Amino acid sequence: MNAREDVAFLVGSQSRESILQALAREPRRPTDLARVCGCARETAQRTLAGFCDRGWVEKSDGLYRLTPGGKMVYEQYTDLVDTVECTARMREFLTNAGGVCDDVPDDVLEQLTVTTAVDNDPHAPINRYLTVLGSDTVDKFRGVSPIVSRVFNEAAERVLGPQTEMELVVDRDVLERSMSEYTESFELGQELDQFSLRVVEDTLELGLLLVDGHGLVAAYDDYGNMVSLVDGDAPEVVTWVESLYESIRSESKPLEYGDSAV
Repeated sequence: MNAREDVAFLVGSQSRESILQALAREPRRPTDLARVCGCARETAQRTLAGFCDRGWVEKSDGLYRLTPGGKMVYEQYTDLVDTVECTARMREFLTNAGGVCDDVPDDVLEQLTVTTAVDNDPHAPINRYLTVLGSDTVDKFRGVSPIVSRVFNEAAERVLGPQTEMELVVDRDVLERSMSEYTESFELGQELDQFSLRVVEDTLELGLLLVDGHGLVAAYDDYGNMVSLVDGDAPEVVTWVESLYESIRSESKPLEYGDSAV
């Protein structure tokens, strides 16, 4: 037997996975395993024999228990299953957000709320964004925007108060469009002491929002449509989003009042 054959044996039936999981909790007898895992006693015995042949399980005093090697197999297999489930859940986001999730800690991935556009609800990510932003005045607003959007502009205006500190990072194309399409709002923002606009020269590929203890990252398709976003208010999630924001901000320069977009 080789490693690939051993893996194929484990994943060859749901009962084998269930039995390995049950033994990870506590030692058991074949009859008990059959009852807990919903399989025939003969199936449990054949599985245990296969596990013993591979050094994953040993028998002592009538009970079967995982060996140190079996515990390693269980832990690594569980991690693999969790990773596959996570990538399936985040498929649309990962496809459109590039390498933004490279090296993201597991505790962050586990706590992300994922919202994806689907055929029967294409606006789900936008609605989630608006829900996170809310309608109450916020103390601090930090964002990254790769698009010009009336919906997002109006939503932001609702939560900005006289004391709200706001910093927004955009790329050169968004800056030019904002100046031409929302001239009045752009000029008003430039006059506010608590508003800071920063510009990056490279095209931005993701959106980002940090507002009162909540972090959000949005992915867009090639047509500027928000197709998926991830968000959360756990400290680990907010710290991750803040690190993304700072990495983008570090590549930007402040736009001073009176500056031209060209």
